[in-house]
Amino acid sequence: MTSFINKILGKEDKAEHESHATHESHKHGGSTSSTTTVDSRTSGPQSPTGAVHTAASDDVRVRSSVTSDTQSKVAMENTTRINELLQKLGTTHTQVDDYSKQRTDKINQAVNASIQKVVADTRTQQEQLLQDANVRTKAFEEEYKVKLEAFLDELNVQKAKELADMERELNARQQGILDQARQRIDQLNSQANDAKLNVMKEAQAQINAQVEGITDQVQHLGAEDAARHLQSTTTTVITSQATSDSEHHAEAVPQHVAGSTTTVERHSSSTTHEGTEHKH
Repeated sequence: MTSFINKILGKEDKAEHESHATHESHKHGGSTSSTTTVDSRTSGPQSPTGAVHTAASDDVRVRSSVTSDTQSKVAMENTTRINELLQKLGTTHTQVDDYSKQRTDKINQAVNASIQKVVADTRTQQEQLLQDANVRTKAFEEEYKVKLEAFLDELNVQKAKELADMERELNARQQGILDQARQRIDQLNSQANDAKLNVMKEAQAQINAQVEGITDQVQHLGAEDAARHLQSTTTTVITSQATSDSEHHAEAVPQHVAGSTTTVERHSSSTTHEGTEHKH
């Protein structure tokens, strides 16, 4: 405990230890004598100590004894100081707690200040990062917008070209369809005109046959009149008309489309009997 107190105060109690040893040796013609005396004082309870030393040389024997007297004495001043130190030791724990609390508060304040500084720096860095992100995002959007517009222009050009090609192709196909339809229509009209022409030819043949029949009948009647010695004049008018509704056939055969065919046959016969002419 004393050592702990002395360490706190930065002092140490020094106990006085004194030792005196005296050695006398006398040599007289081959004899030797030795005497040793030890005196020691130390703090603590008094305790007598003794030591016996024996030395012999030739026929001389020397015996020496050492007596130690120790006395211990504690001053009252040391007791008072010890009591004061013990009282201070009782308040040391409280002082240490107060000191620890003060140091802890200072450390906490310093740590809180450092934390607030770190938080402020972090917030500043985050705001700067957000601003940089906004700037970069805006630049990226502008670049993307320019690229998108250029790409749309290319798409529009390509689309217009493809639409023009498709329109030309469709027009060519439409023209082919129209040409094919026109050819088929012309073929049908040609077939129809041929059929109509054949019909008209058949009708004309029938009319001619009828005219020939009528002519034969007229000639036969004329012959009969001549046989009766009568003079007669016969005029036969036969009119036949054919009309076609096809303009193409009308241009090709105009004599059969618009107009009429008139056959006039005049037959005159005279008979003289006995120098007298009769007209009927």
